[in-house]
Amino acid sequence: MDKKTLLAVLLILVVFWLSSEFIWKNKNTQQIQQQATTENVNDLSDQIVEPSNQIPESPVNETEIIALDNNIDINNNIVLENELLKIAFSNKGAVINSVQLKGFFMKDKVSFVELINENGGILNTKLNDTVGNISNYSNIPFQYELNEASRKITFISKTEKGTYKKIFTLSNDYQLIMETQLSGFNNVSGYEIDFGSGIADTEEYLKMKNREYAVLSQIDNDINKIALSKLKEEKKASGSIDWAAIRSKYFTLAIIPDELIEMNKISAFKVEESPSMKLSISTIGSQINHKYRLYLGPLDYGRLKEYDIGIDNIVEMGPKFLQGISKIFHWFLSFLYGFIPSWGLVIIIFSIILKTLLYPLTHKSFESTTKMQKIQPLTKELQAKYKGDPQKMNAELKKLYKEHGVNPLGGCLPMLLQMPVIFALYPLLRYSISLRQASFGWLPDLSEPDPIYALPILMAVFMFVQQKLMAPSKKNLDAMDDKQKAQMQSQKMMMYFMPIMMFFIFKGLSSGLVLYWTVFSIIGSVQQYFIKKKFM
Repeated sequence: MDKKTLLAVLLILVVFWLSSEFIWKNKNTQQIQQQATTENVNDLSDQIVEPSNQIPESPVNETEIIALDNNIDINNNIVLENELLKIAFSNKGAVINSVQLKGFFMKDKVSFVELINENGGILNTKLNDTVGNISNYSNIPFQYELNEASRKITFISKTEKGTYKKIFTLSNDYQLIMETQLSGFNNVSGYEIDFGSGIADTEEYLKMKNREYAVLSQIDNDINKIALSKLKEEKKASGSIDWAAIRSKYFTLAIIPDELIEMNKISAFKVEESPSMKLSISTIGSQINHKYRLYLGPLDYGRLKEYDIGIDNIVEMGPKFLQGISKIFHWFLSFLYGFIPSWGLVIIIFSIILKTLLYPLTHKSFESTTKMQKIQPLTKELQAKYKGDPQKMNAELKKLYKEHGVNPLGGCLPMLLQMPVIFALYPLLRYSISLRQASFGWLPDLSEPDPIYALPILMAVFMFVQQKLMAPSKKNLDAMDDKQKAQMQSQKMMMYFMPIMMFFIFKGLSSGLVLYWTVFSIIGSVQQYFIKKKFM
């Protein structure tokens, strides 16, 4: 690999590192591909805004709610559950105060993942009337009826103004149906759904929380995203909202209204260190019956894709122009996992398959580089012979390269082809729920960096070996002039510097991605060894 090739490769890798650290980190200003639409993606941060670092305060015209029955006991552990979910409700405000995922565990591998912050709750409701008054139900005790067989619970609050019902029905998966029924309220103009304390932390490694946690929504067919790092102030947006969600690294709390519901405003804000949101719904008439689908679960691309409304955009798939490749890789890796129940082995096999597909190209590239070294004496002669005629020299060099089957630019082509693969794999291996807590060898979690840096070191070692094998032989080196030897000395410095640079770039990336690159480097070293043995 010549000096220009090395510099090109190094530049590409630096761009990759910078993009992963800064561009994707601030991706809330970037467009996200949305299914079946080509409109631009907007950022909530452009549609501002009232400063707030906590739950927005209620207006001064908030009115007191007087319940007709004040002798209702508070129960904070009214449970609906299926094989995947265990949801605890409180009849104080008719809110959810716990969502546990039975198929996912905390670091201790014993406790179920909990999506609601401790002492928090979501889905509190406030009613707005036509004269600007707000009725907050957060402290109102609701009567309730629980039907465990049908996994259904009905909350009822009767006041002097009207009757308010919230009905929850748990499906067989991660979906919870919520019905909001209002009757007898003559001057209600709308209501708010508040996600209060937001989404809880489920991972120990929170270094990138500010970029991974976010509030997302689809407004007027555009995907809107604002990361936690941008929630220093409350952000507001309006329009026709198809869905809204709060996302952590692996899980989400999402709400999808029925088509006829006019959900037209969203506020995103931060509660302590968690993102949250509040949604505004307009109503007409005194009899209201609205239905919502709530998805409370993992960021599973396949499950979210089934909703067919763009909610799968919550899943991190990297830059827009590479999302198609990421989705193909996601499908193929999942396909392999169906036969090989080890994500570490799946990544290794994927690396081998990809290396095999690229073999003709990489073989030709390595072969061309080796031949270039072999014809250095002839190159030197031509350069000396036509020193005063650059045009003639270039023509003769092209003729020489053609005679010996050499492509001077062939050395960097395989590496250039690797860059889209790396960019597409990065979000897939870092944010895929399938790789969460997937261990392999000494690696406790393939979606997180190697805690002891053993894999990045191994990768750097084999990169050095591969560079060493590509260096010219002593015979070819002796045939070079002083200028060429000086160039070889520069390449020798790069041979030492590049693996070190790669180590520092990859040590903070997911160990699954580093595993892929390490296997690729090992195979490349073996391949280069046999090519050099054949032609040198």
